[in-house]
Amino acid sequence: MNSNIEPILASELDALVCASPFAGMERSRLATLLSGCSIVFQRQGSRIFDPGIALRERSFWIIRQGRVARSGGSAGAASPQLGVAGIFPVESILDGGDAGYAYVAEEDCYLWRVEGTAVDAWLSEQPFLRWLAEALQAQLQAIQHSMVELVHSRQLADQALALPARSIGATQVTCVLPGQTLQEVASVMSEQGIGSVLVGTHEAVEGIVTATDLVRRGIALRLPDSTPVSEVMTSNPVEVDDSISVFGAAIEMAQGKYRHLLLKNSEGSVVGVVSERDLFRAQQQGVSHVFRPIDEAASVDDLVELAATAREFGQRVFSQGMDVSQFLRLTSSINDRIAKRLLELLTAHRPPPAPFCWLAFGSEGREEQGFVTDQDNGLVFVPPAGADVAVVREAFLALARDMNDALDRCGFERCKGNIMASNPDLCLTLAEWKARFSSWVRATTPTAILNSTIFFDFRPIYGEMQFAEEMRDHLLDEVKGNSIFIHLLAINALEVAPPVGRLSRFATVNGKIDVKTQGTRLFVDIARIYALACGVKAVNTEQRLALVGQRIKRSVSAIRGDIAAFHHVQTLRLQRQLASLSDGESANSLDPYALDELQQRILRESFRQADSLQERLKLDYKR
Repeated sequence: MNSNIEPILASELDALVCASPFAGMERSRLATLLSGCSIVFQRQGSRIFDPGIALRERSFWIIRQGRVARSGGSAGAASPQLGVAGIFPVESILDGGDAGYAYVAEEDCYLWRVEGTAVDAWLSEQPFLRWLAEALQAQLQAIQHSMVELVHSRQLADQALALPARSIGATQVTCVLPGQTLQEVASVMSEQGIGSVLVGTHEAVEGIVTATDLVRRGIALRLPDSTPVSEVMTSNPVEVDDSISVFGAAIEMAQGKYRHLLLKNSEGSVVGVVSERDLFRAQQQGVSHVFRPIDEAASVDDLVELAATAREFGQRVFSQGMDVSQFLRLTSSINDRIAKRLLELLTAHRPPPAPFCWLAFGSEGREEQGFVTDQDNGLVFVPPAGADVAVVREAFLALARDMNDALDRCGFERCKGNIMASNPDLCLTLAEWKARFSSWVRATTPTAILNSTIFFDFRPIYGEMQFAEEMRDHLLDEVKGNSIFIHLLAINALEVAPPVGRLSRFATVNGKIDVKTQGTRLFVDIARIYALACGVKAVNTEQRLALVGQRIKRSVSAIRGDIAAFHHVQTLRLQRQLASLSDGESANSLDPYALDELQQRILRESFRQADSLQERLKLDYKR
């Protein structure tokens, strides 16, 4: 035994054997394995492992003392932390491949480092193999979940998704014969430093085997090394044309829950393999060139330039045909980041006098901002006990004025109706906001309620997020059982009818329809009313339509129709907004007869879907 390690083993084996995977290992064997390790010290903040290292050497670490954080993965995800007895990087133990994650010392750490042939010694232990198989399965499930999230999220905006999938996948494809043994295939993978092989030939693939398959389906089940690889392979892997885009491959993989796609050329030969991890990385890095500079901006001036760049990016991806739901989430994420960074910069120079939360109202609150938008925001704060509320409010109003000025410079025009946090009526304590909501809900005329509806679509952007949740809970409690309030909201919503003509397809004014007031608002208003009535906390219109549709027992096909109709009208509105930036005409004034025949038919059916929703609203509330 290594004399430098022997003295410390006795005092640490007791702790290790209580943790997985060491609990299933004999104490003497564990001591022997540890004696083959080296002990390394890492200072707080030092990078222990990154993807580049994985390409050079096959190693893993066991934490003896301290904590290590993993970075990488989906944007905004929390960084997992490992403590004593933690093992990393799990994803590279088998083949030493590019893990895609970095590991950083959260504090001063002592680690056991396992490398070279010592890795194989650990892999010969069944408890370690079983733990590794379970850990890899858990990571696989996490990646699959992230894939689905990414495919249906704002990261689909990046131009990289239009690149051919072969540009991100493996193009050196190794084939083995179905009769080759697990031992032989494992040797091939180890020698070539690869994580998967095809079974068969490039022209006739029978299956695919990964290092994970060898562990989970072979070693963990204690199959003999002489077992044919065909018994653990995934048969008939999906083949796609090698011209498929990254975006197309992501959709294919997410919908079919595939782990790999084979890229086949026009001659019928497999020329590449794309894995979930390849797509995950491509999408994770997708909009980083837009997000990261915003998150790291050093000044308001920097953010002014970055906001302009982000708008150009949004216009480009929408013009390229991005789905409207994904586009709106992308836009919302960018706008939120700009607002958060502005507030971080401003509060650094003007520290807030009390806990607060910056609020977004209206389309920003619903995450439905388009190309032409203004500011709709407010501020909620909780003053310190005994403090002069007027003094605290004045300090927040100064911050709000700076923020509204900065947002205006970043391209978010001031609200003509003064729905901004710099308005003293919208810079309120939590108690004042609750009282304000109560007064609106208890109003007795449609007119009194009309101007307050924008405030019912709100969400927190920065600060003490729980303040907004308390406001929402209070609002829903006030609305509960208040049929008069819902009735008055319904009266206002039904003032505008879908513009379906009696003798023609559309009811226009001077040949145009207002695609906001007579279009998206039809769905937004009804979704809001039912959300408040049913106690649904969601603010986004699409989410509200889905949730309240279930609550009011609307059929599945009707709910899908409601959402599809809203998406179509919203798409036309965004197209009109984008065109208005160059033609200078009204951003919401649409000539429906300028659309092609199919688009006209779809628009008319979308308005008929809105009419169906209004009929239901009349039945439920306008008595």
